[in-house]
Amino acid sequence: MFTKADKYLAVILITLAFLGIGLNVYYISGDNGREKSVAVIVDGQIVKTFPLRPGYTGEFRIDGPHGYNVIEYKDGRVRMKEADCPDKICILSGWISTPPQQIVCLPYRVVVKVIAENATDVDDIVR
Repeated sequence: MFTKADKYLAVILITLAFLGIGLNVYYISGDNGREKSVAVIVDGQIVKTFPLRPGYTGEFRIDGPHGYNVIEYKDGRVRMKEADCPDKICILSGWISTPPQQIVCLPYRVVVKVIAENATDVDDIVR
């Protein structure tokens, strides 16, 4: 039914497909040595930016008219540590470290977004 050449061709095409997927994940994911930073946006305005790299550790609090958010960063990643919003979805988002990941606290209009210095031409990544 299938010749030996058909089988070789199928193996080569499958190998090339997986190689292409692997290279895309590596180059688009932001883990290829690009300098990363975090932008904290409140009501559409950037209120703080800081580099996201290992050894850079700290936390800060954002107070707003409705409540507060505490953002923690360490070991090249960032998270929403505390918030007094009603649903706490922003806290459940956990740690992020890869562009264009973001944490959103919708009730207080706070966005914590990982950005890369060398932006790619990709709008979004779905994992």
